[in-house]
Amino acid sequence: MPTREPDCSCGRGPSVAQGKWYGVRSYLHLFYEDCTGASPDGAGASPHGAWAPLIWKVSISTGILFLLVGAAALATGSLLPPKLEGIGEEEFVVLDVQAVRYNHMLGTCRLVGTALCVAAGVLGAV
Repeated sequence: MPTREPDCSCGRGPSVAQGKWYGVRSYLHLFYEDCTGASPDGAGASPHGAWAPLIWKVSISTGILFLLVGAAALATGSLLPPKLEGIGEEEFVVLDVQAVRYNHMLGTCRLVGTALCVAAGVLGAV
């Protein structure tokens, strides 16, 4: 079955079909209604065209959320000072397990913050 492409000649359109010509407004209607395949009531609109604004809005919203959470995690991991892990002198050193966990969590915050900021950049680029 052959596919039917819209005819973009000047012989179509609401004003020309009735034998009347109204200038630039009729030309714009010819282009936007006939040449794009869209009709005034929206019956000829493609189903994929409705998803594009939704995908764009969701990706921008998600990107902004990732950027805010990533910036907060980076700020937390970078601005909080690390704790001393080893307490004592040369011969007798006590390892503070809570300080080791705390320092590890600061490193994790920096890593997660960086990953979220990169993901936000990718979503913004898409």
